Amino acid sequence: MSSYCCSLQKNTNFNPSRICKNQQRRNRSVSCSTASKGTSSTSSPLAQLPKSTKEQIQLASAAIKNALSCGIKDMEVTFNLDLIGATDLDDWPGGIRQQYQSASPMIEALMKSINDSSAKVEKKVIDDADAVVKVSCGEDVCTTFPTAEVLKELKQIAKETKRANIIANPQWSLGGNILNDFGFGPWREKNEQFVKGFEIAYFLKEQRIQGETFRLQKVYGGPWQVFVLNQQTGSIESLEPFEERPSYREIEKLLQSRKGSIAAMNWVERAQSELTWNAESLQRKPNNTNQEE
Repeated sequence: MSSYCCSLQKNTNFNPSRICKNQQRRNRSVSCSTASKGTSSTSSPLAQLPKSTKEQIQLASAAIKNALSCGIKDMEVTFNLDLIGATDLDDWPGGIRQQYQSASPMIEALMKSINDSSAKVEKKVIDDADAVVKVSCGEDVCTTFPTAEVLKELKQIAKETKRANIIANPQWSLGGNILNDFGFGPWREKNEQFVKGFEIAYFLKEQRIQGETFRLQKVYGGPWQVFVLNQQTGSIESLEPFEERPSYREIEKLLQSRKGSIAAMNWVERAQSELTWNAESLQRKPNNTNQEE
């Protein structure tokens, strides 16, 4: 099992005074979660990186319950999915439907966790091609892999849901292009406003930047955390947290500031490191730091 380096590393490039663009929304989350301690989100207890899908579900469940206690109904959850059927060229050769096979048992477990464990889980397919499925349990609903094409259905679900209305691993983009997933003009503005109304309860995603593998995590009431995965030693390094969701450039700069960082290497050194990583990855289970113990 992977070892943990839990202490935060000092980084002079981190700017804790960066102001949140949606100050009111952030304050609502922080004040409900930490007001009794008189602390801000960055000084509240930081969550560890989960070692299994079970721990992901536990973190997400606790976050949703916390958000519900704060009066939040519409929430977003993003799970880091265990790879199934991955090949050397493609992690998900079966596309979104294959991802659903990995996500489905996690969503079911999550819905039971925030309800009675014996509660019945019901499913209704909204869009089979994109694996958009409405999962109901008690008074709670979770819609998997929602796209901009099903916004009409999502808005209806939001009206009908009595308690938690959750979207899991949404597939849309909130990019700045003139034409994006939500159209243009007043339609785009209204649709984006609806989507942004979903508070992030839990987020965990593995990514790579300049040869560095890391996971970005957010638990409701806390900051955005960056964990660097050392593929050779199996160790996990926790870096400075961010008040807001960090951009690609901010994470890249943070990674490059570390001693011995792969991201700070020249292209020749990085290419050699990539070749080594690719060769070793063929000998490892996919996502081996995220498997059940």
